[in-house]
Amino acid sequence: MNPVLAKLLRAEEVAAPDGRTIPLHSHLPELEGRLLQCWLDQYRPSRLLEIGLAYGVSSLFICDAVRRWKVDFYHVIDAFQSRDWKDIGRNNLAEAGYGDLVTVVEQLSELCLPQFLAQGHRYDFAFVDGMHTFDHVLIDFFYINRMLDVGGVVVFDDVDMPSVAKVLSYIDGFDCYQRLDLPDGFPKSTPMKVRLVMGLTPTRIAGFVKIAEDVRGWDWYRDF
Repeated sequence: MNPVLAKLLRAEEVAAPDGRTIPLHSHLPELEGRLLQCWLDQYRPSRLLEIGLAYGVSSLFICDAVRRWKVDFYHVIDAFQSRDWKDIGRNNLAEAGYGDLVTVVEQLSELCLPQFLAQGHRYDFAFVDGMHTFDHVLIDFFYINRMLDVGGVVVFDDVDMPSVAKVLSYIDGFDCYQRLDLPDGFPKSTPMKVRLVMGLTPTRIAGFVKIAEDVRGWDWYRDF
């Protein structure tokens, strides 16, 4: 694990530009980070997209995995990185040595994604962790689906939230997507067991692999 990421998880705090320390929050836990790395290692994507940077923890997990193979580009959209997150996520990526790997775009995803589509961008991996209202998550997926290659993967964070879970139920109706399985031997940690006892999903991330082109007709609909 990159020393910057290890320090963040161990100290559970981040350093602000003015020298103050801020409690680490709104980040991907280590269990989910390692699961994300397992999926990345399985599919080995080279054109990556992430929505939501915050303090950069999920991006650090992703960078730690993909540094083992050639990456064409890695775009991260976060409209509030400078204003609300004080550029801490971007600085953590630079300190970890990944500043040249990641391109951060400070724009709302609902405005940025259609621009990416118009520019002809194609992706084989996307991680969605931006606005968590149903309509925002659905809009993010709508554009990702248009740009995701067959064999590509899209992963969502906070899937126990009703808004996100509803979007996943919608995607379940697509013939061209298949749910990602937990990797063989993935550890059943205490947090995972607690979540199962509480009636939650085993982990707070879930995703899909695109197994075919999206060829739905103009009037396609399945209840969700």
